[in-house]
Order: sequence, then structure tokens, then C-alpha cells
Amino acid sequence: MFPFKRRKELNIAFFSSIFSIERTLTEKTLKASLLFRFFIEYRITNVYVICSSDKEYDLLREISKYALTPPYLKKYIPISPNLRKAGLLPPMNLPSHLVHRFPVEGEIRLGKNQDFGLHQKIRTTYRSIMFTDSVKGSFIQYPMIYYDGFEIHKIRFEKILEKNNLIIGSRNGKNPLKYKEEIISMYEEKGLTLLIGPPEGMLLKKLGEKFLEKSYNFIIKQGVSDVRAEEAIISSLSLLNAILE
Repeated sequence: MFPFKRRKELNIAFFSSIFSIERTLTEKTLKASLLFRFFIEYRITNVYVICSSDKEYDLLREISKYALTPPYLKKYIPISPNLRKAGLLPPMNLPSHLVHRFPVEGEIRLGKNQDFGLHQKIRTTYRSIMFTDSVKGSFIQYPMIYYDGFEIHKIRFEKILEKNNLIIGSRNGKNPLKYKEEIISMYEEKGLTLLIGPPEGMLLKKLGEKFLEKSYNFIIKQGVSDVRAEEAIISSLSLLNAILE
């Protein structure tokens, strides 16, 4: 059974500079694919990329669009230099991606230009359908009620700080296990947006003490001197997912 969308938003915000360490498109694509898989596994609603230029954001936007598109509809995505290494992306295995060569009862498919990944076009204005008869090819309109991926947005640092559901991942923050009821209460009221700092760190020092109450240490008693941003994202979402469930 596929999981439903979250009842409240669970968003992630990070700085595009986490991709500045990688020098090649291959490395950037592999890191993006790793993060995208985790975003899907934890049913992230929105991904906010904090960046000062469009270059890294455009790369992430194009790769994410390609990754989230069902295999049978990827042919409609224009060729782009940012997608030269898209073949390295692992399957995202969303509900609309898991289909057979021929329609099977219960299959959910997305369509574009009446193309639903079959040998012929289906004359319908529906965007998503579910097959009810594999022999006759019968189907019904089917709204995508299951989790079907995240949306990615570019945002300014100042705007992310204005969000009323913001929490921050920091080694100087509170123990989230001791404050789990606080986190759950906030989530149930208005969802959560988790902010992870840039590779150079020092995020709380820049923000000031007023953000300390919104900060949680999701890697308790870390065994390394520095936690990479992508490691912080993955670890924080893992613990958050456990707390919220």
C-alpha cells in the first residue's frame, strides 16, 4: 500500500552552497539523487533552496523534475546540459512510476498529451487515471491521493526566516527527544520547516539568540568534529520522521 501525503507540511530548507564542494556534474547529480531519495522516503512536502544565483538552483530544479517524472513521460523533458548525467539517477519508485508494459488493474498512471505510457494514446482530459480492467483497458479518473513527490523552490534567506513553522538543526540546539511533544505540537498546528545551515557552519551565530529556542540537535553526541550538510539533512529528517510518526 502506498503512503498518503502528510497531513501537515514537512519542509526542508538548505543552502545551495552544499553543492559547491563537488566539482563535476557527475558528483553533483549523485549528491542530488541521494538527497531526493531521502526527501521522498520521508515524504517531504517542499524543498527550499537558499541561493544567491540561479546556477545551482536551476541544476537542482531540472534534475528533480526529471527524477520525479514517470519513466514513460521523460521523453517530453527537453534536453539540457544539466541533465547530461541524469542516467545516474536511481529509480524514485513513486506510485505513478511503478507500472507494467501493459495496464494492470489498480495501476495509477500520469499522462501528458494523452500519453500514459502505452502503445497508443488514450483520449481523455484526465491527468491521472487508474486502470480497472487490464483486458478492456478500462480506467477511471483518479486523483493522486498518495504521496507523489516534493516541490522545489528558490527562496531568499530572509524569507525562510519569516516562516512561522521554522525549526533549525544545530549542534547547539535542544535535545529533540526531550522536547518531542513540543515538536509534535508545532507540527500538528502548522507543519514544520527544517533549516539546515551552510557548509561553513556558524548559522546560529549569525541568527542570534532569539533563534536558539527554535534549534534542535538531531545528531546527539556526534562522533566527528564537523557534520556535513547533507549528513545533517539525512540524520535530522530520520529522527524527525520517527518523532512525528
